Amino acid sequence: MFPVARAAPGAASRRALLLTVSAIAAAGPLATAPLAAQGTLGVAMIAAPAGNPIHEGTPGFTVAASGFDATDLPLQLTVQIATRADFGGTLFADTTVTGLTTASIVIPHLLPPGVTIWWRARVRTARGAIAFSNAEGPRTTSPWLSLISPNNLNGSTVDTRHPTFLWTSVGLRPPVQPWQYELLITRTSDHVQVPAFRTSPFDTVYTSTIELESNTSYHWAVFATAGTGDTVRVQSFASFVILDPNAPLATLLYQSFPSPFPSTRLSTTCIWFDLARQAEVRLDVLDLRGNLVANILPGRGLGPVFPPGRYGRAAIGSDSGCDDRLTWDGRDGTGRFVPSGVYLIRFRGDGRTSTTRVVWKGR
Repeated sequence: MFPVARAAPGAASRRALLLTVSAIAAAGPLATAPLAAQGTLGVAMIAAPAGNPIHEGTPGFTVAASGFDATDLPLQLTVQIATRADFGGTLFADTTVTGLTTASIVIPHLLPPGVTIWWRARVRTARGAIAFSNAEGPRTTSPWLSLISPNNLNGSTVDTRHPTFLWTSVGLRPPVQPWQYELLITRTSDHVQVPAFRTSPFDTVYTSTIELESNTSYHWAVFATAGTGDTVRVQSFASFVILDPNAPLATLLYQSFPSPFPSTRLSTTCIWFDLARQAEVRLDVLDLRGNLVANILPGRGLGPVFPPGRYGRAAIGSDSGCDDRLTWDGRDGTGRFVPSGVYLIRFRGDGRTSTTRVVWKGR
């Protein structure tokens, strides 16, 4: 839970007075409610950011008071934000400015991501009378940071050794300072990290200046620090692999994935292999006794002779992680699902025979 931000009357602290005086915002209607104290005609009004979800981490609200006389001055104007329409419990924000009748108040700390919020304005007079605007909401707050590309759920392929990374973050209103980002790239096989890259404020796209290795799996992450002092680190969903247009140096069968399968994202297991030289290729599924369960290659419009290359990967831009023709869905050669258990993927080609295990969870 975030700390409650309050400002004492007349205080000039940097944290409580992140605001600028302005006219009432023209972007949206003002929500109003009459003063609670008997015999007073003053009202509190508030205008909020547009859109749902809210794309600002430190949103600005315009608060105004009208109908008050000289004996009510000075006024305290407050924005309150809560997760309940009745504003019970702890407030996410309770930010006050004194001595104004109209102000744009910027919430001085990041709102928590992915929560439902309500807001209202409060006006307190010098005599202690209090007026609230109507509670407005519900609205949802956005994630602080989201990775865009390459970030497919089932893995990504890129065609350059200088990949471009793209992400987005919630907006920070001045006078809150902008985000500072650090891009982290890690080789999946041994967790060795490529030297980190720091980007300029407002810059959420970066092209690697370091040439990464082809046919190598990497993960990436962004570490971000907001002008409020809040920090967040987001890791890519899965790895990305750089495809090299040149022929592989060795013939190799990769571990099928996912295993176990089916998973929440994939109903099949993907089969990848590299072929260093042109050769006939046979790809079969066997049980643990070595009995043939299903034949993958040649078939499905592929083979029997394959040129040198890399097979099984998804096309550039695909979010599946694999070539649908080089998958196994748990069926035997007759089209019936086999019992759950451990099965073997056997590759034969270029004078080599390789086998990997895969776990089928059944149907």
